Amino acid sequence: MVKSYFYISLVIIFLLFNTTLYLQTADSIGQKNLELTKIKNEMTRLENELKSKTRSERESLQTLENINRQKLLLNKLVNNLITEERTKSKEIEETEKVIASVEARIKILKEKYGNYVVWVYKNRGLSVFRFLLNTDSFNQTIKRYRYLRYISQQNKKTLDQLNKSRSELTALVFQLEKERSEKENLVEQKQSEQNVLTEKEKERRDLVSRLKQDQKMITAEIESKRRAEILIKNIIAKLIEEERERKAKLLEKKPGEKITVPSYNYSNFQKFADLRGILSWPVAEGNVVRKFGENKNERLKTITLNYGIDISVKGEQNVYAVAEGIVSAIDWIPGYGSIVIVTHRDEFRTVYGHIANISVKEGEKVTAGKLIGSVNESLEGNILHFEIWNERNYQNPEVWLVKK
Repeated sequence: MVKSYFYISLVIIFLLFNTTLYLQTADSIGQKNLELTKIKNEMTRLENELKSKTRSERESLQTLENINRQKLLLNKLVNNLITEERTKSKEIEETEKVIASVEARIKILKEKYGNYVVWVYKNRGLSVFRFLLNTDSFNQTIKRYRYLRYISQQNKKTLDQLNKSRSELTALVFQLEKERSEKENLVEQKQSEQNVLTEKEKERRDLVSRLKQDQKMITAEIESKRRAEILIKNIIAKLIEEERERKAKLLEKKPGEKITVPSYNYSNFQKFADLRGILSWPVAEGNVVRKFGENKNERLKTITLNYGIDISVKGEQNVYAVAEGIVSAIDWIPGYGSIVIVTHRDEFRTVYGHIANISVKEGEKVTAGKLIGSVNESLEGNILHFEIWNERNYQNPEVWLVKK
């Protein structure tokens, strides 16, 4: 009896949990679908733009930027599908656990009902009246009556519970098959997008190889990086404003009020200011080829302002988060391609530019040493752009990074 109630309670809790979870995530699911639709629409627009160009027009920096932009969008699609696949796997695991508990409950109910059938069989020759009256006292008769009534009531409950459990099991098995089918579709979609991403990477490599031969293209890329610094500054300013609004909404939140603002607790993170001079490098190996501040290119006779540093590496080295924080932006800007911005404690932010194969998502918590992606190849080679900001003030990363 106790076990029976335990399994019933377990299933009720599971169903209530799923219902609550559905209500809590309905808005986020809708938002996610909207985001995916936007990504796919932007992908279609960029691909159509690329197809409209002539062969000679495709041999340009704009085409390279188009392909890099498509790669970022495909990367986001793949990461979203990976997350959905993991979520679906957890749902399948939970459903399998409940199915196991329902099957165990059915086994117990069958045993109880079997015991009743055996009892009826053993006493099949006695009429109810003979069973009740064939006693030595009136009290014993009352006890037998109560026993028969209890047996009858328990048998009815057992049958009801058994039928309900069987129906529930059927529904759960159907749900499990549906979840498994959805997971298979996600795996197929993920593989399809990864195949497209692989083709785009090949297309990008071929174009970079050809553009490297044109000095004008290299000059144009450097110029686009100069303009990109302003765009990064604008993104930082936007993130500061969004963070201010997020904190204000959380402070204004009334008890029991449901809001969709994320409640990141940066106060639990390591103090970024304490890492000055001992901060880990974002790549395992590399040389600083453009320092912080003004940089003069003697060959091209140009001066550029660098808000961070540029680190040249061999091949597509992995890029790691330098400290604990929240991924607050993944964006694309001309010149630096895909960028990842991580917000740390006390309004510090780190910027990672020229990133490929991004393995994190916006809103994700990262720890120091967490893989972010890899260094992408530009016309100048594999160069990671790295910046450190404290609110609206850009810092010299070499003052923060541990000496090599």
